[in-house]
Amino acid sequence: MESDFEKSVREFLAREPFRLRGVSEDNLALFCAALTHDSYSNEAADMDPPRHVESYERLEFLGDSILEFLVCEHVYKDTDISEGPMTDYKQDKVANHMLSQRILEKGIGIDAVMRVGNGHMKGHSKAIEENMRADCFEALIAAVYLSYGMDEARRVVTETVL
Repeated sequence: MESDFEKSVREFLAREPFRLRGVSEDNLALFCAALTHDSYSNEAADMDPPRHVESYERLEFLGDSILEFLVCEHVYKDTDISEGPMTDYKQDKVANHMLSQRILEKGIGIDAVMRVGNGHMKGHSKAIEENMRADCFEALIAAVYLSYGMDEARRVVTETVL
């Protein structure tokens, strides 16, 4: 039986820009990890009994590289910008503060579904920092890539970042 978190992840993935339905259990586990901050996984490890909950850190590592690659591919193939400005263009698209801003502007809703530890809670709401939001998005890009391939990751990045 799916947890409330897993159900919320499925609902999140069905919306823009992901539009993913019928996500398998294995792939759902990846997306759940992509939406879990290490503060939550650290607290789960300290519970009695301890629970292992994967955080987004490993996925974020991969997703960061995929995002940079896709932005570089776009600027190379789809513009005639010279090398110096290409770097500026890339940085504008992948910098955490700019990525966080685009996520908020697009109304993606990562903050509502992301699991965080008690240190990131302010009463009943979450205090999500822009770097957390950007890192989580990068982890989601990795989960899309691992689950559905580069073309699907490219579609999500194009619709969200480019």
